[in-house]
Amino acid sequence: MILISGEALIDLIPDPVKANAYDAVLGGSPYNVAIGLGRLGSRTAFVSRISADGNGEALAAALADNRVDLGMVVRDKRPSTLAFVMRGTAKTGSRYSFYLDGTAYDGPWPFPTEWPKGGQHLHVGSFSAVERHGESVVDAMRVARPLATISFDPNIRPFVTPDREAVRPLVERQASLASMVKASEEDLEWLYPGRSVEESLSVWTKMGPRFCAATLGERGAVAIVGRERIEVAAPRVDVVDTVGAGDSFMSALLSAMDRDAALGADAALPSRADLERWLRFAATASAITCTRKGSDPPTRAVVEAALKA
Repeated sequence: MILISGEALIDLIPDPVKANAYDAVLGGSPYNVAIGLGRLGSRTAFVSRISADGNGEALAAALADNRVDLGMVVRDKRPSTLAFVMRGTAKTGSRYSFYLDGTAYDGPWPFPTEWPKGGQHLHVGSFSAVERHGESVVDAMRVARPLATISFDPNIRPFVTPDREAVRPLVERQASLASMVKASEEDLEWLYPGRSVEESLSVWTKMGPRFCAATLGERGAVAIVGRERIEVAAPRVDVVDTVGAGDSFMSALLSAMDRDAALGADAALPSRADLERWLRFAATASAITCTRKGSDPPTRAVVEAALKA
């Protein structure tokens, strides 16, 4: 079982034709990762707070439809969290403006007090890990660390976490507790202005993770494992939007590792060939998501067909 912790919300995405109109789409970075893992066939549970309003019912129903366990989800009477999406490019990604206060997100995070039996992996990230729930996430990582592998994706949202000097130490604490860290090029440039992506990954790797990876938009992804550097190209696609592309990469990376029995406290360190294969699978899933409106991650069959094409 892979536990995914983080926010679930409604993305309001600009209508491509009608001015000042938005389409409501189910979203939230960790939520998208959970959906992606379910579609890829990995046994997954979601740890979060979800509203009991109509939007919350839709969020919960989609998780269930994608075979994601809801046993660690708290339902809240307050309204669903909202994110207004501003379209970006394949290079810059999309921008977001969030409405958090007074919503279902704004309450104690429902981590289990004891690590659940059968839990092989914990994934944490996005603003729920680096904003008001940051210390709860650190505590959960410490509980999980002796018993499972842990992944962390900071997924920085400057509108939510504008204070770089306060956020950076928390991100580094969480990176030091993780088995693997994935970030976007944009995340790293915001956290460490003037420092190269690979230098930042190398610094994080020395803090404790087995490997660290960065997504580079249309240029693919790069990872550092030990002293080795691994880079994979992104498939060329016609981009509809980039919403959920990084989340699809994360879910596909975890699913590929899950399929190779590379998750869990007893998992061996990855070889260069293993990591390159996982990154290629993840980059392909991410590229497919970019051809679809909103976060709509592919199934394993679709990704494998694309890899063979």
